[in-house]
Amino acid sequence: MKEKLYRFMQGRYGTDKLNQFLFYLELILLVLSLFFRRNIVINILFYISIIIYLARALSKNYVARSIENQKFIRVQAKVTHRFQAINKSLKDKQNKYLVCPECAQIIRVPRNKGKIEVRCPSCRKSFDAKS
Repeated sequence: MKEKLYRFMQGRYGTDKLNQFLFYLELILLVLSLFFRRNIVINILFYISIIIYLARALSKNYVARSIENQKFIRVQAKVTHRFQAINKSLKDKQNKYLVCPECAQIIRVPRNKGKIEVRCPSCRKSFDAKS
């Protein structure tokens, strides 16, 4: 039995960052469905995420799955990058951290200087911001 499962899974894509995200989403939806028993939307989202998770994990199309994963990682990096800038800005009382709209570089500027023009050190784009 173990050998049959091993042969079946050979050549399959398996799990990656996107599948891990889908798994955690399923867990959250499962907990929500326990509290909201008759909510059809949560149940439908739960089943759709399970189907996508299994389809991706059992897929033999490596190229398509890795392209999907790379797109997800880029989006996730942008979101986490913004939250890191906000977190740094809340902790640092002397500086404010801004995110360049062009290249998403985190830029540190002094606080309480009013409206300033900031030039990104990596892409050289200028933009206005409040410090």
